[in-house]
Amino acid sequence: MRYRLTITAALAVLAASFSLFTLIGGAGWLWASVGAVIVVAAAGLASRVGGIPSAATATGLMLIAVMPLLAGSTWLERIGGVALVGAMAGSAASRRILPAVAVAGTYLAALFLYLNLAFAAGASWGWIIPTARSVRHLGRLASAGYAEHIYAPPVPGVRGLELIAAAGVGAVAILTDLIAVRLRSPAVAGLPLLVLFSVPVATDVKNVGLGLTLAFCLGITGYLALLTADGRDRLRLWGRLVTVWQETPEEEDSRGPDTRALAASGRRIGLAAVALAVIVPLALPSVKAHDLFGTNPAPGSTGGTIQVAAPVPLVVMQKQLLEQTPEPVLTYTTDAKAPPQQYLQMYVMNYDGKSAWTLPGRTASISLTGQVLPTAPGLAPDTNSAVTHTTVTIGKDNGSAPVSYLPAPYAPEIVTFDPGQGAGWQESNSTLMLYAFKPDAGLHYTVISRTAQPTPAEREAGGKIPASVRRTYLSYPGPDRAQLAKIAARITKGAGTPFNRALALQKYFTKPGNFKYALRGKLPDTVLQFLTTDKRGFCQQFAFSMAVLARLVGIPSRVAVGYTAGSPLRNNTWQVTTSDAHAWPELYFPRTGWLRFEPTPSGPGGQGTATSPGYSTASANGGGGSTGPGQSVIGPSVPGSTGPGKATVGGINKLIGEPGGAVFGQRGAAGGGFPVELVVLLVIAALLIAPGLGRLATRRRRWLGAGDDAGRAHAAWRELTCDLVDLGLGGAASESPRALARRVSAAAGLDQPTREALNRIAAAEERARYARTPAAGASLQADGRSVRRAVARQATGRQRWRARLLPASTVNPAGAWLREAADVFSWLDAAGLRMRRTVAGAGRPRRAD
Repeated sequence: MRYRLTITAALAVLAASFSLFTLIGGAGWLWASVGAVIVVAAAGLASRVGGIPSAATATGLMLIAVMPLLAGSTWLERIGGVALVGAMAGSAASRRILPAVAVAGTYLAALFLYLNLAFAAGASWGWIIPTARSVRHLGRLASAGYAEHIYAPPVPGVRGLELIAAAGVGAVAILTDLIAVRLRSPAVAGLPLLVLFSVPVATDVKNVGLGLTLAFCLGITGYLALLTADGRDRLRLWGRLVTVWQETPEEEDSRGPDTRALAASGRRIGLAAVALAVIVPLALPSVKAHDLFGTNPAPGSTGGTIQVAAPVPLVVMQKQLLEQTPEPVLTYTTDAKAPPQQYLQMYVMNYDGKSAWTLPGRTASISLTGQVLPTAPGLAPDTNSAVTHTTVTIGKDNGSAPVSYLPAPYAPEIVTFDPGQGAGWQESNSTLMLYAFKPDAGLHYTVISRTAQPTPAEREAGGKIPASVRRTYLSYPGPDRAQLAKIAARITKGAGTPFNRALALQKYFTKPGNFKYALRGKLPDTVLQFLTTDKRGFCQQFAFSMAVLARLVGIPSRVAVGYTAGSPLRNNTWQVTTSDAHAWPELYFPRTGWLRFEPTPSGPGGQGTATSPGYSTASANGGGGSTGPGQSVIGPSVPGSTGPGKATVGGINKLIGEPGGAVFGQRGAAGGGFPVELVVLLVIAALLIAPGLGRLATRRRRWLGAGDDAGRAHAAWRELTCDLVDLGLGGAASESPRALARRVSAAAGLDQPTREALNRIAAAEERARYARTPAAGASLQADGRSVRRAVARQATGRQRWRARLLPASTVNPAGAWLREAADVFSWLDAAGLRMRRTVAGAGRPRRAD
C-alpha cells in the first residue's frame, strides 16, 4: 500500500504550502489546507486497494458529490450525474480506461466533499451532502477570494482566500500523490510542489526576507524527504533496510553493507547547496531576482516597444515601502511657494461599484509632446490658482519598478522631456495621469502645473456637479452603507456647504485622540471597524475611509497614489524616496475641480512627510474646522517615516493589516523604529554566553539531584570528567576511575592534598558502581572544586577562557546532536522502523526459556 510514501508526499505538500504564509495572513487557510491534504492522502490510499473495494469507494464518494446534479432541474444535469456514478461503478469490471477515471473521480470527489463540509456545511443536507445552494455558496466564496488577487500581499485570510488556498493545495496534493506514489516518479513530483512556491518567489526575495527563505527551506526539505522515502522503498527490493539503530547480531549478519555515511553525506551536501542558493542572493546586493517571464526590461534598456501591463498602484507603492532601507526614487527642483504641500501624483483610483478601488479603464488620451494639455477638469478660468515649474530627475536605477506612470504635480499643463525621451508618453483626458505603455527610466522632464488655491469665497461658491462626475465618482454601493452614512451625517452635522463638510471630515480624522497612526499590530479589516472600534491604521485606511464618507455626504471623491513632497536637499532641490510613497483622497467641487485633502496624521506621530493643503487648514463659514496639530505646519519632516502601502481587499470595506517585518526596521514614526541591530547583537551575545551558562546550569542540576551518597559520587565523577574535558585533559570513556586519577595527577602535577581529593572522588565512584554500600559523599563537592581549581592553574589562559565561555563538555554534545538532526530523514525513517518492530514484537508470543 506504500503508506510511507503516501504520508511523505502529504508532508512534502504541506511543507511546500508554508510559502503561502508570505501571501495570506492568519492561519485559517493552513488548517483548511491540512484537512485537504489529509483527505487527498486517504483518497489515494483507498484508490490503491484495487478491485471492488476501490470501485465501491469511488462510487460512494461520487454519488454524494453529484447530488446537486441528480437533484437538478434539467435532464442534462441528471444524466451527467448518473453517467459519473456509472463510470465509477463500472471501474470494477474494467481494466483500462474506467479504473483511471475512477482514480481521478475518487480524488476529486473526496476533495470537493471536504471543501463543501469545511466552507458550506450550513447550506448542505446534514452538513455533508452538497446541494445546489452549497455549490453556489462555494462559487461566491471563490469569486470573492479571487477578487483579492490584484492587491499587495500579505492579504488577510478571508474565507474566500481560505477556500482557494485549500482547493489549490488539495489539487497539488492530488498531482503529487499521483506522480510520486502511483507513478513512482518522486523526482517529477517536484513540479507540482514548485507550483505552491512559484507565486511568492515571483516577488523580490529581498523584500520578503526571512519568511520566504524559511518557507523555501521547508519546501526543499519536503521534496528531499520524498526522494529519500522512495529511495528506501526501492532499496528494500535489494535487501534489508539500513538504519541508524543498533540491531541484533542476527540482523547485523543478514544486512548488507553500511551505506549510512554515504547517504547522510549526500543529503547534507544537497541541503548545503540549497542553503547557499538561498543565502547568497540575500547577502549580495548585486544579485537580483530573475524575471523568468520577461515582464521587466534588461538592465539599461529604455523599454523600446516592450509592452507592460498597467500596474496595481498600491502594489507598486507597497513594494517601495518594503525596501529594507529607503531608496531614492527621484529628485526635483520647484518654484512652488510651499514645496512641502506639492504632492507628486501618479495614479488615480475609483471605486468600481463592485468590490474594489482600481485604476479606471483606458480612456481617450493626448500626447505630451509639443502641445498644451487640457485644463484640469472642473477648474474655472477665474478661480484662484498657482502655476509652478517642477523639474524632475528619475535615476536609471531608482530602487523601484520601471516607470510607466510619471510622478508630477497636479494638474500638468505642459510637460517637456530631454531630447529623445518624450516619445510615447500620454495624458489621460479624464484623470490627467501621465503614462506610457513601455518601461522607462533615466528620465529628466519639466512639468508646468496649475493647482487650484481657492479663496474662502470660491470655496463656498455653489455650482452644479457635471453628470459624468456624479455618475462616476459619487455613488457608493459597498458594504455597511447605512451605518457609514449615519457616521458621515453625524460628523458633518452643522456643515452647510460641501467644502465645510469636507473640512469636517478631515478634522474628524486628524483631531488628537480620535485616531492613532499605527504601523504594527492587528489593524482593522473594514471601514466600519476602522471608524468605530479599532481607530488605528495608516494612509490607506485614512484615505479610503474619508473618500467613502465624502461620497455619502454628496461629495464626489477618488483616491490618488503617488509621493509626498519628500525632504529638502539644497538650493530648492528636494529628494523623494521609497518611504515617501503615499495615498490621499481628492474631492470634487464646482469651479475648483479636484482638491487634495490629508486625513492621515503627520509628523513624528504619523506619516512624517504628509502635510495638509493650505486651503484646508482654516475653517470656512458655517462649519468644519481646522486640522489637528501638526497638519497645518509646513516644513521638513522626519526622513524615512511613512506608512506602509497596502491594498484594499474585497472592496473598500476590506483593509489589509500590517506589512512584513522589513518595514519596521526603518521607521522613525509611529512609536519608533524596530531596533534590528540591537536584537542581532543581543542574539549574538546570547549565543556566546549560552554554552558557559549551560555548563553552570548542568553542574547545579547534578548536585541538586544527588540525594544520597551514591548520587553524590556519580555527580562528583561526572563533574570531574566534564571539567577535565573542558580544560583539555579528557580521556577515553573506557578509562577506569583509578587510571584517570593516576593520569591526571601526573599530567597536572597536583600537590598532595589535591591528589587525595582526586583519589577520594575516584574511590567513591568505584564504590558507587560496584560495592553494596557507597562511601560517604559529604566532602565530594568540595573535593571537586579543589581538583578543578588545581587543574585550571596548570592550564593555559586560552584553555581557561575556553572552559568558561565554550566548555567542550557542553559544545561537543550539542554539535553531535546537530549532526544527528541534520540527518533528519534517516532518523525519522529509522524511528518508524523501530516503532513497527516494537509493535510487532509486542504482538508475538514470548519464547519459553
